[in-house]
Amino acid sequence: MGKPAGLQIRRWFGFLVTLLLVVNGLGLAGSIVISRSVRAVVEEAEPLANSTEFIQREILAAQRTLFQYLAEFSDAPTAALGHLDAVDQRVAVMRAAHPSPAVAAELDKILEGTDRYRKVLELLPRSSQGSRDWTRLQEYSSAAVNLGTAVEERASRLAQAAQEEIRRRRDDMATVAVAALWTSIAALTASALSVVALRHWWKRFQELILGM
Repeated sequence: MGKPAGLQIRRWFGFLVTLLLVVNGLGLAGSIVISRSVRAVVEEAEPLANSTEFIQREILAAQRTLFQYLAEFSDAPTAALGHLDAVDQRVAVMRAAHPSPAVAAELDKILEGTDRYRKVLELLPRSSQGSRDWTRLQEYSSAAVNLGTAVEERASRLAQAAQEEIRRRRDDMATVAVAALWTSIAALTASALSVVALRHWWKRFQELILGM
């Protein structure tokens, strides 16, 4: 013997309400996940931007120290080596954070450039009681300036790659967030319309039963 129609309708109505709550709960959970993901992107993007700025600043400082040496305002360009060491340490930290392939490639190029720059700086002659080996100085100074400029340009490319990565991830998350928002709205609207329709049908069914 089948179950009474009223009982079946009541159970289906309860099922629909439960479905509505589940859909809205999933929508809320999705919104929380998206919010946390966006926050994670921001937390990752800010250190990346700060690191690229730091690298550019240290490379410019190394170049400034080199030019001071070439202009005979200092006896040796050893201070520039400290700035290059700072760059290498920051790059190592950034590489440990598993950046995107584009950013990682630029970081590797910077390490390669700073290594060559350091070797040339170490070959530059030191002043000895006010005298310099001008032959060696002219031989290495041009290479040092060019290498320093190359590293500086690579740091600029790193900044651009970092900005592109930040922009891409931001756009991806914005697209996902908008899609999730509209999906939640559509699910909520469909569920609400279903509840209204079922309630209307249930009311008509009750009137039909009472009129018999």
